[in-house]
Amino acid sequence: MRRYNLLDEKWIAVIRLDGQGTELVSLKELFAHAQDYYDLAGEMKTQDFAVLRFLLAVVQTVFSRFDSEGNPYEMMEIDRETFRQLEPVEMEDFDDEDPLFDTWLALWQKGAFPEIVQVYLEKWREHFNLFDEQVPFCQITQAEMDQLAAGGGQFFGKNLNRTISESNNKSALFAPAAEEAKDRLSYDQLVRWLLTFQGYTGTGDKKKVRNTSLPCSKGWLYDLGGVYLKGHNLFETLMLNCILSVEFDKDIDDDILRVQNPAWERSPAENVEVCFDHRIDNRAALYTSWSRAISFDQDYQEGNPFSCYIAKLPEIEHADNFLEPMTCWSWNKTGPNKDHFLPKKHRPEEAIWRNFSTLMGVDGEEGAKFRKPGILAWYYKICKSGSMDALAHLKITISSVSMRDDGNATSWSPVDEIIDEIQMETAVLVDDNKDGWLAQINSLVNTSRSQIDQTLGRFLRQLTVIRGFDSKDNHLVNQGREELYQEIDRSFRNWLYGIQESDSMNDKALEWYSILERAIREHGDRIYRSASLRDLKGINTDGKSLNIATAYNSFVRQINIQFHQNA
Repeated sequence: MRRYNLLDEKWIAVIRLDGQGTELVSLKELFAHAQDYYDLAGEMKTQDFAVLRFLLAVVQTVFSRFDSEGNPYEMMEIDRETFRQLEPVEMEDFDDEDPLFDTWLALWQKGAFPEIVQVYLEKWREHFNLFDEQVPFCQITQAEMDQLAAGGGQFFGKNLNRTISESNNKSALFAPAAEEAKDRLSYDQLVRWLLTFQGYTGTGDKKKVRNTSLPCSKGWLYDLGGVYLKGHNLFETLMLNCILSVEFDKDIDDDILRVQNPAWERSPAENVEVCFDHRIDNRAALYTSWSRAISFDQDYQEGNPFSCYIAKLPEIEHADNFLEPMTCWSWNKTGPNKDHFLPKKHRPEEAIWRNFSTLMGVDGEEGAKFRKPGILAWYYKICKSGSMDALAHLKITISSVSMRDDGNATSWSPVDEIIDEIQMETAVLVDDNKDGWLAQINSLVNTSRSQIDQTLGRFLRQLTVIRGFDSKDNHLVNQGREELYQEIDRSFRNWLYGIQESDSMNDKALEWYSILERAIREHGDRIYRSASLRDLKGINTDGKSLNIATAYNSFVRQINIQFHQNA
């Protein structure tokens, strides 16, 4: 039973660029009119991120084989029936040229995707049926589930829907659906949540494919500190995040020279084997990777309670997996991954600009190692190519996304998503010289953190003692600092947005320090003005009187030292 084909059915939620709100479009419609849509508009930003990567896999696959006019590259052998690349190519086949990057530049100038995308999708039409007895989209057949995982474990709509993520043992009290509707999913929701679930899974289910002893995946996207670039429309967003170059990153051994192999170009059984054989060696495969073997009831009817069967698959190698371009990285100094980079998730309590060194991959603390997210390194290549001078003064948006978990290692259940974005001028973003703008901004962020701790942090530590708490109790300090960071958050973003390459670094630094000093003073003033009688009475320590007045005087003095010691 072949039905609900993703090429024709309207399942992708988008925001129209003409201000007419949101709508659902098919896969073919999206690529025909990507320039007319502002952004994806699913139920969650983590869902949008999963769908974006699926769309990127299409773009990455097509234009690794065909140029902007729809012609195969001369050095590649393409199967006429399937449009598959038959063999990898060698560096020497390119004669010091980069035809893939030329394709990227030509596509950007066109401002829309050419007909070759539609032709390619038609070649693989039969692999985009959500319900199919042989090759159901992003699933295995029930017969294969019976053979590989003894039928798998039962899973319901409320488990698949990440706005609910309800377990079978505990009801989600504040779910965005009534109890009787939690398991009901429309077909379009089912596709979006299927893609999302493969990326953000958790480990609460029990059944395994082949009962493997290998570490099981909780979803590749789950461990990422997701980073991507946003353009003025969906076409630009897809292009800015599509890496097309013969030689981009030597650390990943020339990924683009390998055959791009998305999940829909493989059979269900082959997709399972890829997970066990560790053959996720190209971006199209990574963007469409599975964390679970899933089997739907092929007779499912929209509106009925939904259930399916799932089984765990092995996880993708995390350490130094630089094939992944859309994440922040952290260097491990201890533990089993010592001296290796791992993807670093975003923290819910911290705006991304507070981890500027990690986000931008610039040196921070002494002895630490940093790596730029691949997608930012790619944007650097685009801007430094000499063919994209028009981008220099464009304000580029860097978006971040992570899924927050419950901290329970037996389930890793999703509880919230972490989203953020900053905007800055392109010329500033790509100025990664030793004394360039990125280094200057990173230094300002690190110095600001130190100044907050030396002024407000010291004041709050004294207040902790005055109020009779243990001197090691940091709840007042942490709360006060986070409140201050919230107060300066908008100011920093506006300051960053306003930087132009031609600005004086010294003048912009003084401008920010002035903003920061005022914010710290005002925050401390509010604490002082709200003092209780106990705060005013204070305590005697080492023969000296310590109260909020003496602590405040010390606070003001410390501000003057921190901000005006060279005045």
